[in-house]
Amino acid sequence: MRKYTSIFTVAALAAFSFNGLGQGMWFPEDAAAQYDKMKTMGMKMSWSDIYSEGGSGSLNDAVVHFGGFCTGEVISNQGLVLTNHHCGFDAIQTHSSLENNYLKDGFWAETFANEKPNPGLYVDFIIKMENVSWEVFPLIAQGKSEREAIAEVLETKMAAYPSKEGYIGHIDPTYAGNDYELTIARRYSDVRLVGAPPSAVGKYGADTDNWVFPRHTGDFSLFRIYTAPDGSPAEYSANNVPMQVKNPLVVSLKGTEEGDFSLIYGFPGRTTSYLPVSEVAQQLEIMLPVRVAMRDLVLSTWDSAMRVDPAVKIQYASKYASVSNGWKKWIGQIEGMEAAHGLDTLSKREAAIVAWSAKQMRNQGLAGELVSTFATQNSALENDRLGLVYWQEVLPRWELATWSRLAQDLVNTYDKGAGCGPAIAALIDFHKDFVPELDRRASKRLVAAWRAAGEEKPALGVPLEYFAETEAFIQGYFNPELYKSLPTVSNDAEVAALVAAHRNHLAFSLWPDLLAMYRAHSGNLREPELEYAAGMKAWMNERMLAANENGEGINANIASDANSTLRFAYGRVGGLSPKDGVTYKHYTTADGILDKYIPGDYEFDLPEDLRLKLEARDYGVYANAAGELPVCFLAANHTSGGNSGSPVFNSKGELIGLNFDRIWEGTMSDFYFTPERCRNIMVDLRYVMWVVDVYAGADRLIQEIKFSK
Repeated sequence: MRKYTSIFTVAALAAFSFNGLGQGMWFPEDAAAQYDKMKTMGMKMSWSDIYSEGGSGSLNDAVVHFGGFCTGEVISNQGLVLTNHHCGFDAIQTHSSLENNYLKDGFWAETFANEKPNPGLYVDFIIKMENVSWEVFPLIAQGKSEREAIAEVLETKMAAYPSKEGYIGHIDPTYAGNDYELTIARRYSDVRLVGAPPSAVGKYGADTDNWVFPRHTGDFSLFRIYTAPDGSPAEYSANNVPMQVKNPLVVSLKGTEEGDFSLIYGFPGRTTSYLPVSEVAQQLEIMLPVRVAMRDLVLSTWDSAMRVDPAVKIQYASKYASVSNGWKKWIGQIEGMEAAHGLDTLSKREAAIVAWSAKQMRNQGLAGELVSTFATQNSALENDRLGLVYWQEVLPRWELATWSRLAQDLVNTYDKGAGCGPAIAALIDFHKDFVPELDRRASKRLVAAWRAAGEEKPALGVPLEYFAETEAFIQGYFNPELYKSLPTVSNDAEVAALVAAHRNHLAFSLWPDLLAMYRAHSGNLREPELEYAAGMKAWMNERMLAANENGEGINANIASDANSTLRFAYGRVGGLSPKDGVTYKHYTTADGILDKYIPGDYEFDLPEDLRLKLEARDYGVYANAAGELPVCFLAANHTSGGNSGSPVFNSKGELIGLNFDRIWEGTMSDFYFTPERCRNIMVDLRYVMWVVDVYAGADRLIQEIKFSK
């Protein structure tokens, strides 16, 4: 493969501005460049209303990174944060028990004193974002490694933001390493649960409705940020006070119409919009089907137990939701790409880049060489990548391996002479939501499928000999007696005896054994994947140059792939017809909740008091002009994982919705976004406020919120 130009030259080429169409996930500082396009779509804000520095009241001031895995938004001057029910699920579950089942019954704190702390949960406010490519690349050109260059620039940038005051910063490569983006944030670590609807609202439709439309899920929860009395970030303390916020978001009850402008803000996790077609095909045809099949084994086993045992349902609710989320999404991606002829479109785009490159004086034909090399590399890497997929599906799901990891932590801590309290607490927490026999059955199916794949295709690197040896010496890891003999853990146990019981258990070495083999397998991929990534950097630069020069047949819309940094996206509210005979209008109403209602069903049951209020059509000020209570709506905003909990704004910057999902037919947007097919699903703020106000009677929360006139 041809050598590419120097890294500093790459940086210079990549620094051009790309003003394509509105689709994409844009950095906040791109708001000015996107302003004209948003204005033509009906936006009435100025670009500085979307993003500015210094706490001037722009929308970014009220958008938070919730726990590092979701988005939230501040909706009152007392630090009230709105996010999704599924983002707050772990916190709600942690505070739940059979006696106080907040998952089932909901939770509404009557006073500040009743709001529940959540150790380890935090929110980050973004203080500043900046492209620092021109500062990073010269240092690399001087001979410093990428890591050294980033560290030096970050140290300089953070000089005015002391960590002791809660400031954190990071610099992330974007555009496959052709740009670098600085983020400076301030972290607040006292975040308390304020309110959550029953799961019959927050998870209505559960797995049947996940990723699909029409949708009737009130996927929201409420938390509050607390600070030290002087307003600075602080760990939990009874002396902390609700955060005082100058510019919370304003909530609109006016709703939306087909074709209205909408803007979404959040922290999308990861997209792969610019992969070579050969890799996309490998994902769709090889990798994702295996992931789906492996998760199906676990989910079906868990589901059979959760349906008959209420305690197991509580214990495995969060695990099930997490595993099924990816499982269903991947099915939708496979089917969506086929229905939308996504590979055909991506192939045409790739061919256009190759044709453009063949006509250039500089690096003539580089794109074509890269595409050919990618195809060869993807073929050569297929078995090792697939082997890694199996490891990634087995290790996190096998709970006995998790027990082994925690047991190792306990023993290692004891052997070092350190205090064992945290390690014991971690084991107690693990056992709280662990059903040994259920894991034995689920993991046995997983490992059996893994071993069968390895026997059929030895190149996958499945540790067949290891499992054969364990069966010979300890009757295998799925011997019922092995699970039954796991040590009981309590705070009252004598530490030395507890350590000995864990050290001497036959499954004690499972985690380090598996981890060593996993690391060896993944290590085999390191060098070839680094070589592949180097080609991706050159490929991305070719795409950026081609877009900048308006190459024939080339999409000029080049927004960086998502990487959990703050982004905005925009589009229009609207329904769609995903296939012949099927049409989705842009919103659903409470009538659909009642239509789906199935008494006693774990997905579609309703609390009686909620059902009666809905049947009475007691909607108050939250009804639309037709007298309906809107529940969810659709828009063509480009979103991904991490956008859960993202605020959705109307043309004036007023909060109208809470993002929580995408439609099944458009989950392939991580690979290929098309506004003709891709839609994000949002809870209408009128339904959120109706649940808080009319259903829950949480008037004290309503009084905190500012509504538009």
